[in-house]
Amino acid sequence: MGGVEGFSNEEGATVLASALEQIADSVMITDTEGVIKYVNDSFELLTGYSRHEVLGLKPSVVQSGRHSGAFYRRLWGNLHAGRPFRGVFINRRKDGSHYHESKTITPIRDRSGVITHFVATGRDVSDRVGLEERLRNLAYTDSLTGLPNRARFLDLLHKEMDGLEASGSQLAVLFIDLDGFKVVNDSHGHQVGDRLLVDVARRLRDTLRSPDLVARMGGDEFAVLLRGRRSVDAVDIICRKIIAALEPPFDMARASTYISASIGIARAPADGGDPVTLIKHADTAMYRAKGRGGAYQFFETEMTRAAADEFNMRNDIRRAEAASEFFLHYQPQVSLRSGAIRSVEALLRWHHPVYGVIAPGAFIPLLEETGLIRPVGLWIFGEACAQLRSWQSAGVDIPMVSINVSPTQLEDPSLGAQLAEVVARHGLEPGSVEIELVETARLAETDRVESTLRTLEAAGVRLALDDFGTGFSALTHLHRFPVHTVKIDKDFVRYMHGEGEDTRLIESIVGVARTHSLDVVAEGVETVEQWTSLQALGCGYAQGHHICRPSAPATLAAFARGCRKAPAGRPGDPERLKGGHACRASSA
Repeated sequence: MGGVEGFSNEEGATVLASALEQIADSVMITDTEGVIKYVNDSFELLTGYSRHEVLGLKPSVVQSGRHSGAFYRRLWGNLHAGRPFRGVFINRRKDGSHYHESKTITPIRDRSGVITHFVATGRDVSDRVGLEERLRNLAYTDSLTGLPNRARFLDLLHKEMDGLEASGSQLAVLFIDLDGFKVVNDSHGHQVGDRLLVDVARRLRDTLRSPDLVARMGGDEFAVLLRGRRSVDAVDIICRKIIAALEPPFDMARASTYISASIGIARAPADGGDPVTLIKHADTAMYRAKGRGGAYQFFETEMTRAAADEFNMRNDIRRAEAASEFFLHYQPQVSLRSGAIRSVEALLRWHHPVYGVIAPGAFIPLLEETGLIRPVGLWIFGEACAQLRSWQSAGVDIPMVSINVSPTQLEDPSLGAQLAEVVARHGLEPGSVEIELVETARLAETDRVESTLRTLEAAGVRLALDDFGTGFSALTHLHRFPVHTVKIDKDFVRYMHGEGEDTRLIESIVGVARTHSLDVVAEGVETVEQWTSLQALGCGYAQGHHICRPSAPATLAAFARGCRKAPAGRPGDPERLKGGHACRASSA
């Protein structure tokens, strides 16, 4: 060993030896065969081995077995080429515990440049690695459910898809959205909603086999990675198991809460060659499933076109109101005994500049999803009230207008006052405006709805329950809300015959309505036979294409002028509604 600058040979050797002993880093020196020739005190403290136990052995004495053969081949390749090797080793102490050591191994050469030894210096970085691991877990784990999050799911999906082409294997991604979760959050609060998500995550985890992965993508959306599933039948079975697992009620807020799911399925490589495309296609299929009432749906290529059309329609609907593309048609409700008009229902239509007149079922959900239902709903209310005022000023005998209002609108605490102001501004008589609500769980569980309805009741606005008998708590609504009218769902009318179940149900609804002094309007009346049967059951009013299709205001006015009251006590006859026939012909 040459001298150290500033020291004599003997003094330099002493200083270097002392430094090796006192340095905080672990030091190990081996020969070129890897036999340990020296370790310092820090090595003993770190590993638990004394120097006498390891001298003459090889570094494998502290190996944990956690590194691959490739790792060690790379290490020795560097050293034999005369290059240092740096890395973090997972080693094992004498007591069997593992630790992470950041280590640098450097070849030592003699004066002629020949490698004679290797010196390894290292320090314990277990705390740092542990912190990094915890941070990585936090970054990749959903804090609420403990499931992998979206970032982790994408990362794992990317790795799985990388090997698909070479292996010839397949996988499937399920995109799961909970149906009705917003109702739970709005009704019971986010704390209960969070508990529900935790329970859903647990059921999903318990349903899947170990190679598969379930993740929370955000909100009430989950994703499942099914590895090695080749057949549609295999995926079909898993979807059925997931749906069945979610069917039992969840115990929330001292009450049983039911939740269902819509599932979209995309398979790789057939439905997408990268994770983003695959998830997008699974999401598209999920929306198709939701549009069909839930359950599950495999991705199909034509859905991409449909999704693009829906995207365009979402954009178009945002400018439809400003462009005056919305308009109203009206459909009368008439007395089954006299044929006189009771009310006309205002029905929203959209004249799209490219697609023409679009059916309400295709765009009303978009208004709900985008939040546009509130401003558009106010426009409908004002337009319908103005039209009623116009008819009455022209001497057209239309006593009332019925306007559909969604629970989303009713959750706005200012809506009651806004609608009452519209009625007053148009100078309409109390009771000449009726709002129609469809029965939903959301209607039953939102206290803000009841407050808004009470405000409208004070302003003289009437309330009708649409599709009565198909909802969650029909009788509860009659007691809780200021209801004046119930509307019998058109499906009950369509399948009404003889003494069948639908006939008995209509008879029961009429009986309940009488008990509560309510008007009863049957929807979807298409035939004379239905008209006659509803008369016999004691139903008061009817609405449907047999009477008059939804029509423009001028056509509806002509229909109203053609309606004449029957003589007192004489049942109404639909064949006398000459205006009705004109209405049907002009609006067909």
